[in-house]
Amino acid sequence: MELPEPNFVVTPYGDVDAAVLENLRQGFDTAALLGLVERLAWMAQRLDPGGVRDDLLRLHRMAHTVINGANVSESSADDVWEVAATLIDEFREMADNCLAIAATLQPLADLQPRHDD
Repeated sequence: MELPEPNFVVTPYGDVDAAVLENLRQGFDTAALLGLVERLAWMAQRLDPGGVRDDLLRLHRMAHTVINGANVSESSADDVWEVAATLIDEFREMADNCLAIAATLQPLADLQPRHDD
């Protein structure tokens, strides 16, 4: 009786799909994972105190004044719409970065083996 070739490989970090592993060995640059750290650095900095959180609170104060008639509590040379547009652009750039990070990680997730019974 001839046994079929296994479609998975046992590694120190779990079983992986043999075909996907072979493809990754031919062209996946593991250094790209280190590049993800760089991509995250500016987002982490913006999410730290004094960053985007403070900008959102500032925008809230401005919008509260403009929309609800609250007293002016924020001195700003910027228009409310400019602050909102800048934040929108920044969040879209963060989202694009997150999608790029996910795309870089996807080939490793594709290593999930198919254990055929």
